[in-house]
Amino acid sequence: MTTLEAVATPQTPAQWAVRWFAVVAIGGLFASAPLAHLVWHGLLGRDEALLPLRTQTKAPMPSIAAALDGSWMTQLEKHLREDAPATWWLRANWNELRYRVGAPRSKDVRVGRDEWLFLDYATRIDFAAWQRSAPARRAFLAGVRDQVKAAGAELVIAMVPDKERVHAEKWAPKGGLPAAKAGCYAAGLAEFAELGIPAVDLAGAMAMARAAAPATDLYYRGDSHWRKDGALVAGAPTAAFLEARYGAALGPRGPMALSGVTVATLVSALTANLGLAVVNVPDPARPTAPIALPMSLLAHRLAEPHEYYGVEIVTPPGRVGMFGTDESAPVWLIGP
Repeated sequence: MTTLEAVATPQTPAQWAVRWFAVVAIGGLFASAPLAHLVWHGLLGRDEALLPLRTQTKAPMPSIAAALDGSWMTQLEKHLREDAPATWWLRANWNELRYRVGAPRSKDVRVGRDEWLFLDYATRIDFAAWQRSAPARRAFLAGVRDQVKAAGAELVIAMVPDKERVHAEKWAPKGGLPAAKAGCYAAGLAEFAELGIPAVDLAGAMAMARAAAPATDLYYRGDSHWRKDGALVAGAPTAAFLEARYGAALGPRGPMALSGVTVATLVSALTANLGLAVVNVPDPARPTAPIALPMSLLAHRLAEPHEYYGVEIVTPPGRVGMFGTDESAPVWLIGP
């Protein structure tokens, strides 16, 4: 009979180093979360979340009454199931996995060709419902028209074609608009004409611009807003329309200048609505409208450069802003 005896092999310095590194790394990982919160909330006294996740909300505060009647436990369960950071990460990873395998799911966003994103409801137009709502809509438009006229002005509409119309080749079957949507824009222009409201046809201008330069995107791929080129295409016919109709009252054109041009790579709104790993941070320029930053490789890949411009009127005394803060400005830009 042969007896095999185990012979203890001494650990090398490299093996000990690897083991201790693993122990320290795991220990540091477990201690990092409570330590970070202790420093952030305890030592620094900050009330806001350390990491402002997109769907994060504050956990419900316990109270004796809420604990006794069970409402706090119910609220806490809902918070952990829907809004807690761990839930946010799990949901984001699940949504990104579905996107990567070609099965994205969102009740608000439709994924088109070449990773173009569209508002789902805008691709499913109910023209019959639009026609049924005509009496109420016409009464509302007529009321606005009359109020503006009573104030000594005239209502002019620049009817903006949606992204789903301008870039239909990225979502519609065979690149053509469905019949239910194809005639909506022309019907809207005709309705304005019947009500005596001047309207600028921006869809025609954008269609011609796309035919001349098909590779130029007029809208952001992951958003429903114009890119710089889209704004320029829409601005030209609007200016020509106003000049032709009201040129005598407005006077000659004046020079304009851009100011404060900034470019930031951000996650567009429709991309964020897919439920990917995106974090909302305050926008210094617009405190009430946070900006979305990518928190994963997929969200980073889908982020787009966004360009922001300020517009000023060049006058003999100097440049004048158009944001309602300077009463000497002949034109104000009002909007979100």
